[in-house]
Amino acid sequence: MKLIEVDIYDFKSIKKEKVKLNGNQLCFVGKNECGKSSIIQAISYLNFLAYEFSENLLNKSSKSYPKGLPVIIGLFSITKETYSKLIKILSEEINLELFKNVPVNSDNSFIQLKRWGNGLSNISLILTDKEKYSLNISEQIKNKAKFWNDFYENIYPNIEYYENEELLLEPATVEQLLSTEKKYETFRRLLYISGCEDLTVLETDNDSFISNYLVNIEEKFNDILRKHYKQDESINIRIPTIRGNKLSLVIRDNTKNSLSIDERSPGFKYYFSFLINKLYAKQKNGNKKAILLLDEPGNNLHPQGSKDLLISFNEIAENSQLLYTTHNPFLTIRNNIDALTFVYKSPKEGTKINHKPFLNKYQVLRKELGILLNDSFLLGDINLVVEGNTEKLAFHRLFQNEKYKKLEWLNVYNAGGVTNISQTLNYLGENNLDLAGIAIFDSDSEAINEKKKKGYIKAMKNKKWFSVEINDVFSDKTKQRTFEDLFPQEIYIRAFNDYCITIKDIGVFDNKYTNYEYKEPIQPPIINTLEEHFFSFINEENKKQNSITKQDVIRNVLDLIDSMEQNEQEKVLSNVNKMLDKIIIAYKKIEKYVAN
Repeated sequence: MKLIEVDIYDFKSIKKEKVKLNGNQLCFVGKNECGKSSIIQAISYLNFLAYEFSENLLNKSSKSYPKGLPVIIGLFSITKETYSKLIKILSEEINLELFKNVPVNSDNSFIQLKRWGNGLSNISLILTDKEKYSLNISEQIKNKAKFWNDFYENIYPNIEYYENEELLLEPATVEQLLSTEKKYETFRRLLYISGCEDLTVLETDNDSFISNYLVNIEEKFNDILRKHYKQDESINIRIPTIRGNKLSLVIRDNTKNSLSIDERSPGFKYYFSFLINKLYAKQKNGNKKAILLLDEPGNNLHPQGSKDLLISFNEIAENSQLLYTTHNPFLTIRNNIDALTFVYKSPKEGTKINHKPFLNKYQVLRKELGILLNDSFLLGDINLVVEGNTEKLAFHRLFQNEKYKKLEWLNVYNAGGVTNISQTLNYLGENNLDLAGIAIFDSDSEAINEKKKKGYIKAMKNKKWFSVEINDVFSDKTKQRTFEDLFPQEIYIRAFNDYCITIKDIGVFDNKYTNYEYKEPIQPPIINTLEEHFFSFINEENKKQNSITKQDVIRNVLDLIDSMEQNEQEKVLSNVNKMLDKIIIAYKKIEKYVAN
């Protein structure tokens, strides 16, 4: 089962809001106290057996206040295999022959779970394909306890909600480990993945047995750790007993010092604990889907640690779903902008989700994360100056290619438009910061005019600055080429159509959208033709309010290319790679003049 929508009613600061999931990851961004954590927590109550509603969760402006409870509705898509499992369970509980429209097999069905209280009597479960049939399962089943147990154990995803402190690993006595206190859950899971599936074996006064048993646990865990923890491969773990029967965790690294887990940095403790929980979920749940809900994960992580944590998030998202809140720009999902969701609080409506963060070039998201264009002194010695966010996003991803890894350390600087490049070169160059770099230009009339300005001319006289334009990689000099024209037209048009399909349900188009059909080569710039097609579905009075978010289209382009075989990728990226090769040549020339 895959969660695709959640409707939240009267939960804390949320009066009424819908959360949509376009994929397996969703990152909520917004100011403190805007309600990000409330959204995550509300979704956790879809785990109807683990988390109980209480009256203090009710929105104070609700008509039901103070005695009512919130309402949470989750919509899940289900695979053909899951559908078959469900039908098998249902066949033992109800006479499906009475429901003629319910198919034997289906790969286009959904489950809606609605919860308005505690206990099985306050849950409804509906199976539907949204068009041909709808079966209210909860009204038909005979043995409710048996059905809900089978459904929860064999079909329903494992939903877990964690606040920061709940993930951290705490030393614990055997008695505490055997309790249900959540603060010791990570330690329990460490022991489980290391071979201790039954904690009662620790209830013994035989010190020799405990000592040998824990040594075996340590060895197994260190073997696991070396496979998964790459930040410091010198780390070795010991699990000694302290003050009688309390188990602790001691970590030794290449400094030869042994430190308890409490003495390590907050960032290390979080990442280490998260890794344990991730490995536990994989081992315990097998192929069963999971939905992991994290409130402010890894607040204290170093940027490299954040990057490693994102890698773990991506691994989880291959088979399960992950939703989390953050203020950390290093924990935002840079390769999937649709997974970033902006949350704000309205005085009248409470916590709301901005479903159009792409408007104004994602400025609302960048502002909330503190990612303003020129607010950092941490600029690179060598900068790649680009016209806008489209190029910035694309180059960041293209630099992940092994051949161009060296360029990953370039600071990609968004000038905010071609007409700002000359001014940007003046700012970054010898007049102000005396930095070096490479300016990337389209091959259009605006770029030609910009190159006539004093800032550009002066910068290019300096051996620390170069410029590259799109037409430098083509044998002909067709006018008006832009960055988008580096990619094969059929690929770009397919990505453009995919983008338009994803936004047609959020009120961008006034008229029904139809895909652009690629019949013959388009005269550059391709974006002009596609903009004409785009605006043909928008009424004149609304055109100023809408535009193509080109960085979303380029992301779709790169996603399509990533899904191709290696030899096919090289073919479609031939012009792009020529551009990157020219950037590398310029980079090597500039390096000689840049002080270390």
